Amino acid sequence: MPSSNANPAAEVNFIFRQLPDDVLDAIGAHRGGAYHQDAGASGVPPEGVIAVVGGDAVAAGQDTVTIGLVQNDGKDHGGYSIIVGGATFEASAQAPEAGGADAAANTFMTVSGADIIIKDESSDGSRGANDASASSELSYIALNINGWSPAGGPVVIELDQSGHQVRPDEHQPPDGNYAAVIVTAEAHGADSSLSAAQTTALTVENQFSFVTGIAGVAVI
Repeated sequence: MPSSNANPAAEVNFIFRQLPDDVLDAIGAHRGGAYHQDAGASGVPPEGVIAVVGGDAVAAGQDTVTIGLVQNDGKDHGGYSIIVGGATFEASAQAPEAGGADAAANTFMTVSGADIIIKDESSDGSRGANDASASSELSYIALNINGWSPAGGPVVIELDQSGHQVRPDEHQPPDGNYAAVIVTAEAHGADSSLSAAQTTALTVENQFSFVTGIAGVAVI
């Protein structure tokens, strides 16, 4: 699966390779990802897709680090709309006393109006006597095809994570408490679009660090 910042052509090609032949014929596309119809040429009105992706990380201890990155990008291509997004959150902590460090990280997503959703998610964490770390990573592609819907409702494909985990940064946190988060959201619709982002970063000296980030896009 392409990453959230992959070349747009790679993202579209990956999606179209998952579609049945009759759907490709109906929207004027082929497995290479090329699209032949102009926007609105099929006479089918555009359909809206909404997607939200985000996460949070918290670390407790004398020295703590929390980091978050969220990206969400959506675009209408005429006969279909595609949204690509992802989130990565990491936390690490150290404490002089045994059992005084803790860390947690979480990612999430929700999509409405898509016909096909492909999701890739993994997480990892560890805790020792004086340190702790955690990480969570999620990426997804959501596709909506105007005028077509799967008979059984949206198709959700969760990629196999056997033997794969995203491991937190092995570096020990620096002295002090650090929190940073970056969120980007971008949407381009034929008729209208909406993008929104929200972030929170908080530290308390010698106690904890916390970050959260959410990116939402709507394409119509």
